[in-house]
Amino acid sequence: MRELERVILLRVVDTKWMDHLDAMDQLREGINLRAYGQQDPVQAYQIEGYDMFLELVKSIKQDTVKYIFHVSVNRMPQREKVAEPVATNEGAGAKKPAVKEAKVGRNDPCPCGSGKKYKKCCGR
Repeated sequence: MRELERVILLRVVDTKWMDHLDAMDQLREGINLRAYGQQDPVQAYQIEGYDMFLELVKSIKQDTVKYIFHVSVNRMPQREKVAEPVATNEGAGAKKPAVKEAKVGRNDPCPCGSGKKYKKCCGR
């Protein structure tokens, strides 16, 4: 039963989320007209976007429950393979990061052993 709930929830969220993104794009295109009505477009976008998100969550819950109550199980749903595994850097042919050697500072003792500062000795 949990697998069935998961499949239904994922499908409902997928369809509702795509619709929500389209609605947010339309809101963004038309929100600049609020400046003519003496409203801050950014604040109006935030308020309406939040209200749309709450409506999205509410509709996802309603549709999920509706589909779960009206489902008839003929066979157990199987997970669909959506993406292939991605190769990581942990392999036989993985490149190792370059390690910088410690540089000698201008005021550090010279590595040649003269006892002078590097800028007065080999740094010239």
